Amino acid sequence: MDFDQRSQRSQVARLRPLARQALAAYPLEVTGLRLLHHGFNTTFRVDTVQGERYALRLNVNSRRTRGQIGAEMAWLAALARDTDLVLPVPQPRRDGALFGQVWSEDLGRELPAALFSWLPGRNLGDRATPAQLRAVGQAAATLHAHARRWSLPPGTGLIALDTPLMDSPNTLAAEHPLLTPECREVIGLVWTRVTDTLGRLFQADTPRPLHADLHAWNLKWHRGQLAVFDFDDSGIGVPVQDLAIAAYYLRPRAELEEALLSGYAGVAALPPCSPPDFESLIAGRNLVLLNDLFSTTTAEIRALLPRYLPNTVTKLRHFLESGTYRHDLPGLLE
Repeated sequence: MDFDQRSQRSQVARLRPLARQALAAYPLEVTGLRLLHHGFNTTFRVDTVQGERYALRLNVNSRRTRGQIGAEMAWLAALARDTDLVLPVPQPRRDGALFGQVWSEDLGRELPAALFSWLPGRNLGDRATPAQLRAVGQAAATLHAHARRWSLPPGTGLIALDTPLMDSPNTLAAEHPLLTPECREVIGLVWTRVTDTLGRLFQADTPRPLHADLHAWNLKWHRGQLAVFDFDDSGIGVPVQDLAIAAYYLRPRAELEEALLSGYAGVAALPPCSPPDFESLIAGRNLVLLNDLFSTTTAEIRALLPRYLPNTVTKLRHFLESGTYRHDLPGLLE
């Protein structure tokens, strides 16, 4: 059976031995391995005999190169050293490397594996408050300021975020029974608008490393302190992209979006971007997520397509007609 046709339970069972194989490269005595998340990537909680706890990430769907993952690890290490941000710090293996690879027979390729320091607390998720979103804005401004003065190490690189799909392969152009002519027309019109927007923004600001996936499920809160994690989508872009990505998940709660931007403005000037271009970036995020659904190997996520695609078309059509991107529209499938 192909990996992408297996259930989540079966996929995780096939990945668990690979996680243990990856952990053998670290100077740890592992006592427990517990699934935390199985989606685009798969993450396990690792417990040790010394009572320490870590997070092990297997890049199951990611197509990142060694140089790109090396850049991600180097930036995280530099942020931990140079800022007061709470982050997952990559842990060195016995050979000193900050990540390794394990071969998957099911997928026919190497899966990058990295071990990180443990971040306590709960994801912000749907419970985020304005005060917490102000902290997110402050953290984003700190990330961007650090990225402006930091240089990628030799032999590493990050993807360019100057296209609608952020350098991901375009699965929206492939043949699929759900992609009707109407769907393709709406997607094409939004694609053109996002492309034009990115062209203007990349001329108006200085591209630099971005988190590029800054939403409430990649943020933790513990004892009044924010932690930022999951830098797997990091790439070279302009700072307003991080704010637009975060805002996508906050709609229609205007008070949270306003808190995000005010938090950022309390640390640094807001990036240059007109309101129409900001809305285009938010709509573009929907294209990225739809494209990911078509390409993922996780069966439970692929099963969302029959509902997610028509809802996407409804939202994008409304954006084209009104200039505003919204999630709270009538007629969406539950």
